[in-house]
Amino acid sequence: MEEKRDFRDLEREVIEKGKCALCGGCVATCRLLDYEYLSVDFSEERPVIREGQQCPPDCGYCYYQCPRVEKPALREGFEEMYEVVSTDEEIRSACQDGGAVTSLLAYALDNAIVEGCITVADKGEWRPEVRVAMDKAGLIKGAGSKYTPAATLTGIADAILKYDLWSVALVGTPCGMSSYEKMLVVGRGTHNAHNFSSHIRLKIGLFCLGSYSYEKLMKGYLEQKQGIDIGDVTKLQISEDVLHVYAGGKELLSVGIDEIEDYKRDGCKVCEDFTGLFSDISVGNNGTPEGKSSVIVRTDFGREVFEGALERGYIEAKPIDKSGVDLIHRLMKKKKEAGIAEKERRKKKLMEPQKK
Repeated sequence: MEEKRDFRDLEREVIEKGKCALCGGCVATCRLLDYEYLSVDFSEERPVIREGQQCPPDCGYCYYQCPRVEKPALREGFEEMYEVVSTDEEIRSACQDGGAVTSLLAYALDNAIVEGCITVADKGEWRPEVRVAMDKAGLIKGAGSKYTPAATLTGIADAILKYDLWSVALVGTPCGMSSYEKMLVVGRGTHNAHNFSSHIRLKIGLFCLGSYSYEKLMKGYLEQKQGIDIGDVTKLQISEDVLHVYAGGKELLSVGIDEIEDYKRDGCKVCEDFTGLFSDISVGNNGTPEGKSSVIVRTDFGREVFEGALERGYIEAKPIDKSGVDLIHRLMKKKKEAGIAEKERRKKKLMEPQKK
């Protein structure tokens, strides 16, 4: 019988090999979560065990639910693409790219589809912080793109343990969506006393080309190299392969993402998913005009939420033009190929010493 794996194996096979997505799934599903046994060290950008502790016997859920140990199989779905904009002026002014995510969540909250939404807000100096929003004001605080990791799935634990919520929306990057899928695949009720996998009602994935190290991008590059005061920054946006940095209406910096490639997290370089294939609805800014969101409906439930928001006037939508659809498909293909190539490169590098 194969020996059961645990966090030590996760460290050796995933974290130390630069594969960790920092999604927070291992922390959220730790059997000793209530004792803060496992946490995320954002200074090191990795999950860590509390000093002096070791995994209890017959546990190891952190290992088996990790999508970087074994990625989940994609379930059959569909792909309907729309150009979307919020009808709410306050949301449009506070959000990026048309405010589709915020408006879809507002609809879900207002109509009791969910009780709370796991989002990521700026806690100061563009440091991302996972929060549970339960009203429009909370959603607006989480609006806008953040390009450094936040361990979003730890918000599932917060929603259940701190707020006693039973129906939750999860918003996150593709790695978070695949990590949650692994919670379902491994099995409900097998990982800890809280059975988190039964509480997520709506999954909204965000288009993602990768996240960047906070210290390297925000502190090292923007602050030290470019001389930008992070406290002045009001908006970050990556579009058309360009990073734009704004202070109010003034653009402080415009630079190709090739220049910041070295600041991308190693765990993101092996990712093959651009749009969040395991989501009910995926949202991004590629393939549509400025000020609009690209929305991909993937499941029957996602369609139900999308059509409800449309019918009740939370959003306006029309099918994406063919050129936009083609662009999204090209980006999906490009990221998948890049992830596969990076895995092969690392595999070859590991084998090099054996040839000598």
